[in-house]
Amino acid sequence: MKYDKMKLDRAYFKEKHSGKKADTQYTECCNSDRDRNILNKNNDADRELMEEYCENSLSQYSSVESMKIKCCKKCGRLLNYVSILKKDRKHWT
Repeated sequence: MKYDKMKLDRAYFKEKHSGKKADTQYTECCNSDRDRNILNKNNDADRELMEEYCENSLSQYSSVESMKIKCCKKCGRLLNYVSILKKDRKHWT
């Protein structure tokens, strides 16, 4: 095989190491990169880390009233955190 015409990308190395051709790089349910190691609500240790992040944010920022953790309903991957700010702007930092 000639290396000058060979495309060396993630898909190539995945196939090389696993022996299977990757269907797609992204999940169908939430369009997340399959190679990205992200927190998952279905994992107890990951769920604890997500809660710890929210607790730290609430402690650090007086302007944050509450937080929501958004995860994919199908695969459980963390999508984002949503901070709900207090209505009274004098608390904003």
